[in-house]
Amino acid sequence: MLVSTFVFSQSNQAQLAYQYYQNGQYDKAIALYKELNKKTISPSYYAPYLSCLINIEDYKEAEKLASKILKKYPKSLNYQVDLGFLQKKNGKQKKAKKTYHSAIENISKQVGQVISLGNAFILRKEYDLALETYQKAKAVNPTYPYDLQVANVYKQMGDNENMVASYLRLIKNHPNQKQSVKNSLQIFLYNDGIESTKNYNILKKQLLKFVQKENSSTDFSDMLIWLFMQNHQFELAFLQAKAIDKRLRENGERIFDLADIFLDNSYYNLAIDAFDYIIKKGEENSFFIDAHINKLYAYNLMIEKAGEQTDLEKLDKLYLEIIAKLGKNRNTILLLSNYAHFKAFYQHNLSSAATILDEAMLIPQLRKSDLAECKLEYADIMLLTNKVWTAILYYSQVEKSFKENPLGHEAKLRRAKIAYFQGDFEWAQAQLDVLKASTSKLIANDAMHLSLLITDNLGLDTSEIPMQIYARADLLFFQNRFSESIITLDSILDIYKGHSLTDEILFKKSKIYLKNSEIQKAVAMLEKIETDFFYDILADDAIFTLADIYQKKLKNMEKAKALYEKILLEYKGSIYTAEARKRFRKLRGDNLEEKQTL
Repeated sequence: MLVSTFVFSQSNQAQLAYQYYQNGQYDKAIALYKELNKKTISPSYYAPYLSCLINIEDYKEAEKLASKILKKYPKSLNYQVDLGFLQKKNGKQKKAKKTYHSAIENISKQVGQVISLGNAFILRKEYDLALETYQKAKAVNPTYPYDLQVANVYKQMGDNENMVASYLRLIKNHPNQKQSVKNSLQIFLYNDGIESTKNYNILKKQLLKFVQKENSSTDFSDMLIWLFMQNHQFELAFLQAKAIDKRLRENGERIFDLADIFLDNSYYNLAIDAFDYIIKKGEENSFFIDAHINKLYAYNLMIEKAGEQTDLEKLDKLYLEIIAKLGKNRNTILLLSNYAHFKAFYQHNLSSAATILDEAMLIPQLRKSDLAECKLEYADIMLLTNKVWTAILYYSQVEKSFKENPLGHEAKLRRAKIAYFQGDFEWAQAQLDVLKASTSKLIANDAMHLSLLITDNLGLDTSEIPMQIYARADLLFFQNRFSESIITLDSILDIYKGHSLTDEILFKKSKIYLKNSEIQKAVAMLEKIETDFFYDILADDAIFTLADIYQKKLKNMEKAKALYEKILLEYKGSIYTAEARKRFRKLRGDNLEEKQTL
């Protein structure tokens, strides 16, 4: 019992000493640690005790402490580093050097011991000795990749060139570490969340060296493509991917994957070029049909984004040519579904669109997911023609068949939108609350946006009528009945002046004007949001859209640049920040797009 009491007392004493240490009351902590240290030294309180002595610059006592624990644990090399550090502080340069090198010479094959020693040197800012440690460790145990640790030493030294080279050497010797290296380099490229041009140039320079030296491997060429993609230099990524594809005589898979990313980032012309590259490989290529389908889809998106209607007939002919070439079968079902969408939403030929889908859904041996895609498209067309109950029926069928799948979630979202259009906000909100947790980020975001629209504009008003009118206008917008939608939106502004929906109405009207190529009217709506609703949730959406119009449609680069800069300075949490920064730098003339051929 006496022994237990003594141990308990020691524990309390150590805890109190540590509390003093944390509070910066070093003298009080030292007094308690001295009492504890009279008989024996314990690793449990050695580090804070030593830190206290160093903080009050009592290096002699600190050296004694380090010597004492080293005698007790002679194989703990990090204690040797502490001793060498304190010998150096006490002016014993030769002794310190000898102590340091003794630690390095005693390295074993134990990875944990090596890393612990390296970290001890880094802690004492003895970076050259940390590097020496890992060089010695590689000689003792060549199978373990210490390049990651070496890179960290160079990082602490601020030597980014050698840090990057170390990361790349790790890939050379251990290709399976490529993803780990990418993760580290991504942090390096985005210091404090801000893209660094200087860091990008360092990484590109080092990568080009490795590409030239290791031309038998594609690892570094892949890394170069990855770097270009990180920096949205999609043209350079495409050039590099084509070079690899040709050199290795690949089937175009890496090009196909890149083309999908180009589509996601609205680089439609580049995506079309990439799909054309695959198509030229011939009908035997496994991506031949999908490349045709996605190429036409890219044209669809291009027309939608640009708001141009002049090429609709040309695209319609192209669809018919490709369908005639590839046939109507289970492998081209997505092509037929996309064509139906084009006929309905671009050419407004709803009867033709419905006929295309009716025929497509009768194709034998369809995959369930492809049939579901057709049903979703068909339901949309039914909604366009005001056949609401038919639309609900098809959405419900897909939702039931794919409950825990993004297809089912998409069907549920569209069903919730119908409830919203009909003014049944409570039911819609219940569905949206579920969809916010969807595994599909796009669906979750859409659900969140619609949910916010409902809650923000119902909670502030006891009447649902303005929201019901807005939802009706939203349905008219979906149905491409733009004139009726504007009249309905304006009725809210006339009857309910100053309503919380005002910024939403202005933004919706800007979308209609853009679709009708009434650019100046769209600009007027967006500028009103910028000035009168700068504090609201749609402010950054409006400013980015405005900047995009000035850049691409009005060709006023100075105005566009000022608006992109405004997002960077005043809306730092915006989802548009990364893209705004890239566009701002390009308009400013930053030399990020090299014209060299790789």
